[in-house]
Amino acid sequence: MTTKFGVDFLKAVAGYMSQNGSHDSIIKCFRITGGGNGRCIGEFTVTKEHLNSHGGLHGGFIATLVDNVTTYALMSKESHPGVSIDLHVNYFQSVKEGDEVILNANTLRAGKTLAYVDCVLTRKFDGAVIAQGGQSKFVKITGGGEGKCTAEFTVAAEHLNRAGGLHGGFTATLVDMVTTYALMSKPCHPGVSVNINVNYLKPAREGDDVIIDASLLRAGKKLAFLECELRHKKDNSLIAKGGHTKFVDFQ
Repeated sequence: MTTKFGVDFLKAVAGYMSQNGSHDSIIKCFRITGGGNGRCIGEFTVTKEHLNSHGGLHGGFIATLVDNVTTYALMSKESHPGVSIDLHVNYFQSVKEGDEVILNANTLRAGKTLAYVDCVLTRKFDGAVIAQGGQSKFVKITGGGEGKCTAEFTVAAEHLNRAGGLHGGFTATLVDMVTTYALMSKPCHPGVSVNINVNYLKPAREGDDVIIDASLLRAGKKLAFLECELRHKKDNSLIAKGGHTKFVDFQ
């Protein structure tokens, strides 16, 4: 496939993610062999660094693969990479050092706010299913550029705490991710977090529409400073306000 969001696009995204010095670099072994239009297919050879203490493929490494490769598949659908809401993996069979593994990720549905992507890992020599996983992602970006990012979402049951309000951890994740998107629109290296702070001012309930507005305050040679507000769409009342400092000197 040679379209704008085909195999070459997927290889470029994977190459950037595996070389940016973040946790994603642990999947640099992954080789993309096909995909586009919501799919990503690739393979890797299990090496010693991928193993757990029992000599099998590490569950955490598999989860990282599922996270990244499903995101690549989603991006090939011409969708924003989004923010993870749910990630799950079922483990069926072990593989050992030297085994070749194929990953096949597919976008099941990409709506206005949420996207659903699944992934299957199989052993290359016999097709045995090693693991099956998937994730749900919040994807609705409504505006931005030049150091800004605006997005919105509708609060769903999976976003709530036990008291029925918008979960503080989910709010913090949104602050983290949306401010990073704002930073990257400058353009600037996405960096690594030095500090994240969130002040929670008002609850949001299931069904509420929330607007997120992130902006870059300053980007220096080493540090970037960003802020973010979450507001009720119906009355513009402030739900939470956060800030994010990132180290960006990766030259």
